[in-house]
Amino acid sequence: MSFETLPSLPQASAGVAEPPALPEYDPSTSNEGALLFLGDYNGTLAAARCLGLRGIDVALADDSPMAMARASRYVRHFERSPPVHRASDFIGWLIERGRGGGRGRRRTNYTGRVLFPANDEQVFLFAQHQHELSRYFRLYQPHFDTLYRILNKQRLYEACARVGIDYPETWYPRGDAEVRELATTIRVDVMVKPKSQIQLDSKTKGSVVPRGGSVVDSYSSFMRDNHYGSKIAAHDADVVWPMLQAYHSSHTHRIYTLAGFTDLTGRPPLIRASTKLVQRPRNMGVGVCFEAADVDSGLVARVAELFRDLNYYGIFDIEFIEREGKFLLIDFNPRGYGQMAFEIARGLPLPYIQYLAAMDDRSRLAEVYQSASDWQARGNEAYCHGLFLSLVNTAQRANELVSGSMSEDWGSWMQVRKARLTDAVRQPSDPGPARLDVIRHGVELMRHPRSFLRSLMR
Repeated sequence: MSFETLPSLPQASAGVAEPPALPEYDPSTSNEGALLFLGDYNGTLAAARCLGLRGIDVALADDSPMAMARASRYVRHFERSPPVHRASDFIGWLIERGRGGGRGRRRTNYTGRVLFPANDEQVFLFAQHQHELSRYFRLYQPHFDTLYRILNKQRLYEACARVGIDYPETWYPRGDAEVRELATTIRVDVMVKPKSQIQLDSKTKGSVVPRGGSVVDSYSSFMRDNHYGSKIAAHDADVVWPMLQAYHSSHTHRIYTLAGFTDLTGRPPLIRASTKLVQRPRNMGVGVCFEAADVDSGLVARVAELFRDLNYYGIFDIEFIEREGKFLLIDFNPRGYGQMAFEIARGLPLPYIQYLAAMDDRSRLAEVYQSASDWQARGNEAYCHGLFLSLVNTAQRANELVSGSMSEDWGSWMQVRKARLTDAVRQPSDPGPARLDVIRHGVELMRHPRSFLRSLMR
């Protein structure tokens, strides 16, 4: 994504970031409702169902007419938008729609709707343009400086160190000379990782360097193949240097997740815990299978302190690796996320809570907050992307016939948990998205058969 047409980034400001003041809306032009984005994200579909089921008017904007969530019965309006990676076009389109502009006699008025960013790019763009967007839309997200401290891993880990949250051992070299010096002392597998995904052209998660491998070569390759826009580099010159981090495979260490909602009232955050069992790709990727877990109260207390340190409020999804009795923070998503339907099924309707907060409906928000706090687990709750997990199971059975090796039986896993299993896409009362999901996976298999099959296997 090019930064050349974007305005200068705002500089970090001191003090507590308060929720932005909402403008006064003209009742004749303002609508109550939600505007969602990136309809192929499972989190977007979960938000559409959660909001639509509660009578909220849901609109979806996407650059693809085949976006999965478009087929949901809860999405009442759809419009083609520029892709998010064309930042200037996307923001220009959004502002124009907020003003009530657009083409066609049946165009929808989006003025006054609550915006729900679906990925880090949108969180960044909405924060960067928050002042102008808040003239036409309702948002509930912190200021730019708070979000950048979360979306830049080095700054996030600095905050973790202040509040006593552990994270994998991480180094921040600046150039090959410093990498060579470090390489003589590192005795573990490492990852060469970007400090931030914001405006990174390749969107890579990084590369693993096995113990004894050439960290210097991998570092140099990363610098050669991955680039940031000139304006983000001007805002934070150090972001262009990748970091090195001790690599702990998810095959041998459990990934523990705390997800929920927090605000600035001083109330305890609403939290559900889960364990990630399967991700795509299998070695490092998006979670597609989770089991409910107990909430670790000690860890929650430190996470609440992290929120205060960062001045953060809103939906969150934080991942940890459990290693040698410690929770090591590896990721923090300050937005809606993929497996959000799992929390909704467990009495925590996150999109609705965020909607009420953005609308400043304090009485209803207090009621929903209390109901979510009172929810009790019944046991054996689980979540999966059923289609993908079925494909994983089929691929592993085929591999067993060829190699003779044994692997997980995900078919039995799903059957045992059937009564309390939340599917990412399938829902009998809303079948449209599941049909598009099958088509989407079929197209992916035909276009990229090798990478598709590799994503199914360990």
